[in-house]
Amino acid sequence: MTVAVAFLQPGWADWEAGPVLALLREHLGVQIEIATPDGEPQTSIGGLLAAADYRFDDPVLSDADIFLLIGSDAWTSFQDEAVFGLLRQAIADGKIVGAICAGTVAAARARLFDGREHTSNGKDWLEAQAPGYGGGARYVDQARAVTLGRIVSAAGTAPVSFAAGVARLIAPESEALIAGYEAMFAREFAPD
Repeated sequence: MTVAVAFLQPGWADWEAGPVLALLREHLGVQIEIATPDGEPQTSIGGLLAAADYRFDDPVLSDADIFLLIGSDAWTSFQDEAVFGLLRQAIADGKIVGAICAGTVAAARARLFDGREHTSNGKDWLEAQAPGYGGGARYVDQARAVTLGRIVSAAGTAPVSFAAGVARLIAPESEALIAGYEAMFAREFAPD
């Protein structure tokens, strides 16, 4: 069974986790696990309490297939070389890493964006949060998620295209279902 680990910091963004976790679990049969910094439940911006399956430093996390860095302001001060190393190893092993909103700060600090196209909440913002990250020249300023290789990145305003980008890497044969998922959310913004 395919396993995805969602990394949830204190104050994680409900609207960023919901679309990707629901699409993966309900429609693609992915097993969802939750990791938090200390293995304790974490409360979202909206007050939703998420129970943890693991701590960020649990060695079993390396067995997962997908690593999802869900946005939270806590990522902006997060410095943990063990987690950064886990993410680099995941990419080296051909696994999937998805980073959305401030989760992109961890990806940038882990050097996942060096030499790769990616996006975030803004190039200047990402450079300010992760000084010295090597990806600025490949930053893509667009509203939708960016997928390059096995990495999906997105601004916090793009949770549905983020979910779809991750899902397409897991199950490319499910394109019709994934496109339908995106279209379902897009109806709200379609002209009348």
